[in-house]
This record gives sequence, structure tokens and C-alpha cells, in this order.
Amino acid sequence: MTPEDELEIVQLMRKARLESRGYASFFGWSIDRDQEELGAAKALAESLQLDGKLFFHDLKLRGRGNDPPDLEALSLLGERVAFELTELVDGAAIQAYKAGRVHDWATWDRKKFIDLVGSLLERKAKRFSKLKGSPYPGGYVIVIFTDEPELTKQTVENYLKGHTFSKSSDVSGSYLVLSYDPALGHCPYFDLR
Repeated sequence: MTPEDELEIVQLMRKARLESRGYASFFGWSIDRDQEELGAAKALAESLQLDGKLFFHDLKLRGRGNDPPDLEALSLLGERVAFELTELVDGAAIQAYKAGRVHDWATWDRKKFIDLVGSLLERKAKRFSKLKGSPYPGGYVIVIFTDEPELTKQTVENYLKGHTFSKSSDVSGSYLVLSYDPALGHCPYFDLR
């Protein structure tokens, strides 16, 4: 490695540290949102595979300017699948963290959680008509990811119990992926259909 390479690495590390939000950042790649989304989709894929429910392979970034969709993959039948990803995070908690109040986590009650997840699903469902590179005969999948400290697997299970989100005929699947759970050995996920 040359001294120039080392300097570039140090500069990238400094930039990442300065741009890091610090709060709810398990999936975070502060200098590359594409990698953040790819990481969340890969976490979902690993968890689906562990449950024997993986329905896609060959996941690829489309890159800024080529989205939506954020990612695409192939179904088990070889059909292209479009993926749109979005993050569930409380902006006020991020601001509190950056202001030095590192323990001011977001408070999540059932209504706030359901309303925000529903809003994210609705917003991403509306992007279907704007998908570049269509058609996607393998489907259109929405993935919401979160590392909110109060949104544990048990809490999310309780909040989702008995609730059904509005469905769009354009959306073939929707998932919520939580950050890594050491007790499970993977990232828990919820099928929101």
C-alpha cells in the first residue's frame, strides 16, 4: 500500500466519522447510502434463507441515477425482482444524539409505529409507476429496515399483532428488518403482507 493509499483511507475514515449520525446506525454507511440499502437487503436474504423462505438471488445495486428501484435480483424462476428500501428511524432522536443527549432514544408506541410503517409502505408503493428498467415480472418488494433501540423483536410482534396494512396490487411483498439479534444469530424480519 502506497502512502497515497493510506492517506486516502484515513481521509475516508475521518469523513465517515464526521458524517455518522451515531443513533440507530446498525445498517448505517454514512458515506454510501447504496451500501446501507444493500446491507439491509442482504440481512433480509440471510434471515429468509435460514427460514427456508428465500425467493431471490443475485442481488445487485442499481446505483444513484438508475433508481427506482434501489436494487434488483432474480427470482428462483429467473425473473427480475425490483426492491425499494427505506429506513424507519426517528429524526428527533438523531438530533438529540448529535446534540450530546445520547440516551434520548425515540419512544415508540403502537400507533406511532403502525402509522409510520404504513406511511413508508404507501410512499414506496407509489414509486411503482416510476420504476426504471421495467418490467419486473418477479415482483416489486418493499423493505423497511430499522435499528431503533426500542423496536425489539417482541415489541414489533406485539405491535403488528392483529394489524393489516393497506395493500397495493403493485407490491408483491413487503418486509421489516430489524438489526442483528445476538440471541437469534441473525436479523429478525417481519412479513408485512
